[in-house]
Amino acid sequence: MRSGWRWVGPAAVAAAIAIGVACGGGGSDRNESNVVPPDGGSGDGGAVDSGSAADAGAPDAGPDGGPTDGGTDAGVIIVPPILGPGWTFYGTADGMPPNNVMGVTADEDGNVYVAGGDAGLFVQRGGRGSFRQYGIADGLHPYGYLMGDMAKFKGVPDGSPSDPNPTLAATPVISVAGGKGGTVFVGYQGKPRCEDAWAGDQWSQPSAWGDPAVYKSGDADKVTLAGDALSVVHYDIFSGPGVVAAEPVGREKLCSIWRIVYQHGTNYLWFGGNHGFALGKADFAGNPTCNGQLGCAGVLEHVHPAFNDSAGNFVTEDYWGIAIDPLSQGGLHDVWFGGMARTTRFRFGETGGSYFDAEARTEAWTKNNINAPANAAFKAAYQNRLDVWSDGVGEYDAAGNPTFPTPAQWSAGLDLVSGIAADPADNSVYIASFGRGIRHLDHDGNFVGDLTAENKTLFANNVSAIALDTDGSLWVGYKYEGGISRIHKGGVVEHYANVLGPQLEKSPVVDIQISPISPRKVFFAFQSGAVAVYEGN
Repeated sequence: MRSGWRWVGPAAVAAAIAIGVACGGGGSDRNESNVVPPDGGSGDGGAVDSGSAADAGAPDAGPDGGPTDGGTDAGVIIVPPILGPGWTFYGTADGMPPNNVMGVTADEDGNVYVAGGDAGLFVQRGGRGSFRQYGIADGLHPYGYLMGDMAKFKGVPDGSPSDPNPTLAATPVISVAGGKGGTVFVGYQGKPRCEDAWAGDQWSQPSAWGDPAVYKSGDADKVTLAGDALSVVHYDIFSGPGVVAAEPVGREKLCSIWRIVYQHGTNYLWFGGNHGFALGKADFAGNPTCNGQLGCAGVLEHVHPAFNDSAGNFVTEDYWGIAIDPLSQGGLHDVWFGGMARTTRFRFGETGGSYFDAEARTEAWTKNNINAPANAAFKAAYQNRLDVWSDGVGEYDAAGNPTFPTPAQWSAGLDLVSGIAADPADNSVYIASFGRGIRHLDHDGNFVGDLTAENKTLFANNVSAIALDTDGSLWVGYKYEGGISRIHKGGVVEHYANVLGPQLEKSPVVDIQISPISPRKVFFAFQSGAVAVYEGN
């Protein structure tokens, strides 16, 4: 059980930062190399599959920018169903891109935005009428900027585009989060192997640092409506020269932004990416020549609840799950993040809004025994790296000594988090998985219960999206078959598989969001080419 542990004082936390933060964050004795989820087992997490026809084959780790299993071909017209009052569907006849609906959101004025993959961004002004399509020619910016030695090497001015020939086919729009009125935050998928493409160090020349068109691909934009046009600011999510002590030339890791959450009423913007997660400033005005310096970049990056295995791999990837902790701590809130292997409650509210103190409370690690009183901060951080569906071997044994799971052990127990929903009624969370169903945890990460196909709560265990409605009911979207379900307080479950029609019932539901204004609307993104809006009770 994790309940009952408490954090120690600032001195111990400072020691944790100095000793245990990996990924270039200081004098860590951890070794980092990137791990790719193993083929064949990365989507259903091993032998926990529902065993029903709803599985539809071996899943991958999550939706990507292109066609997915169980979806429809690009030439197929999606015919929306008629579900009665309260439901509105927009299909390919309404301009939705086949196989490319990756996310849907609304801003505080009710404008609706659709992440359209390689077709770009779609905007429905006022939440009614037709959608307008926008692409790179309209200002979308799925690439960063060249600065310093790399700009000199390329023979271009500081602040020049990192990609001379950007395309949405290479860097599709994969996530959206509505902001203040007329504003949306847009996430992109980076180019293949963007996470590993940066090779910069102080001992080599820029010619050996890698291709900036790859390592600076993706990331995110702030898009503001300007009449019929767009005004775009790019978030170049990296750390520049001198920011990270162990990586003095700079750090480039995050490139594919799977989820974005704007914390309404604040200036906080949370990015869940391929390698870790990051914090952005919602009011960032843009600065192409900032070069990743803390005072002007608009972002702080990155954090991950990672661990080392017996082969020395640093295991972290794909943070699809983000939820704001409902518990207010002096007006600030912690934030839940869930990824391929671990989940954490990022202690942003608990630390008074200190990103770096919260980073230590997720990442701190020591090779020494964590049961020793002097190592209480390390033990607390370890307990904050939640293995939601436990591996056979953890980071420490019962005696408090470090242990290292083999690649086979951790890959057999992958969590594959696809989404997180926090419940303000009791501050608990629902953790959804691409292959394991949904696990309900209390505020401290203790097990409450499971929602699965086996206990008849879910249609299938391959959950790709989740959201908590204002009445406390839980909306669930499936990756392969089943469409959507609604789980009401008290246990009543509604499965929509039989009424969605054969096209949408087999479409991945990759995003579910609740509108930020009243009366609330629930938005569903069917990747095959449709958006649903629910306004009923």
